[in-house]
Amino acid sequence: MILKPIDQIAEADLVALVTEGVAEQKTLDYKQQLPNPSDAGKRELLADVSSFANTAGGDLAFGITESAGAPTGIPGVQIADPDQEILRLDGIIRTGLGPRIRHTTRAIPLANGRHVLIIRAEHSWYGPHRVIFKGDGRFYGRTSNGKYELDVTDLRNAFLFANAVTEKISAFRAERIIALENGQSIIPLVAGPKLVMHCIPLESFGAKPQYDIVALGEFNPMYWQRLSAWGSNMNFDGKICVARGEPSSAYTQVYRNGVIEAVRVGVLSTSEKPGLIPSLSYEEAVVGYIPHCFQILKRLGCSPPVLVGISLIGVRGLRLAVDSLSMEGSTAIDRDVLMLPEIVVEDFSAPPGPTLKPTLDLVWNACGHTSSPYFDTAGNWLPRKR
Repeated sequence: MILKPIDQIAEADLVALVTEGVAEQKTLDYKQQLPNPSDAGKRELLADVSSFANTAGGDLAFGITESAGAPTGIPGVQIADPDQEILRLDGIIRTGLGPRIRHTTRAIPLANGRHVLIIRAEHSWYGPHRVIFKGDGRFYGRTSNGKYELDVTDLRNAFLFANAVTEKISAFRAERIIALENGQSIIPLVAGPKLVMHCIPLESFGAKPQYDIVALGEFNPMYWQRLSAWGSNMNFDGKICVARGEPSSAYTQVYRNGVIEAVRVGVLSTSEKPGLIPSLSYEEAVVGYIPHCFQILKRLGCSPPVLVGISLIGVRGLRLAVDSLSMEGSTAIDRDVLMLPEIVVEDFSAPPGPTLKPTLDLVWNACGHTSSPYFDTAGNWLPRKR
């Protein structure tokens, strides 16, 4: 891989590959010509980019000649409309692999009027990915000698690794929920039912990164009082933001590996009607705070996919408000903890509603209702007026 952000690569960096003799490797592959528009050419492209995603990520560079893997020149490729060519290649990759991979494509202009086109495929923690173009169905990996088709043993190991990552995430989340249920929160919290949100990048338990928490800057807890109602500071695990008050009613902990744990007390209860969950406020807290968590992850440099887990603690006997503060037709929750299934988010910029709806519906199911009334048929969150 070219050791530079793809949007900062210039012709001088490409020339350096040749002058320094940077040979093809596990994360770098040179191609003289753009992918052939035939079915065979599309399959070759998909095999190349998926092999990077299934291994360690890497760059596929078109417009560079090579001999025995060593770059010999940069003639570039003739592209009439770089933007259209990028759209064409991105479309092939988007529809030809399952599940989809994360990649970036860029055409770098050369002094001779041509371009070098680079496709950078990110190492995926959500694989393995296979070619699904016209029923192909093959999986590929990569070594320093190029790509190869994964055999049964390779596939078994790849799936076992992916399962191990998700199992570690589930175990971490379960451990944290048990601790919170037993009153072992990171900071002292006021008494009452707790709304808990975990945002966990797969790479946090796959690559075991350590992010620069010091440079993260300010963020706010899952708390409605805006103004100056919170403060943040470093701790052993990373950085924590706490709603002011002793004990506190909310905190958000950002761990050094990118995991976010947000806890809020008070949104699952009301002083006006004990035993009632104000459903609109509770869903506002969830739907409104997830984009804030994604902003934190982007500032850290975390990449999707991310597993989002919502939990409600201490809710046995509570009912969801149906209209305003009415609990008519709502049955009592029959357990102390509702630990909702994790949902996978693959795009930080996508609206959270359609992704969240199925899991938020489960809370309504627990109270005897078919679904949340605050979503339209397309899954968009459209709360009714109070």
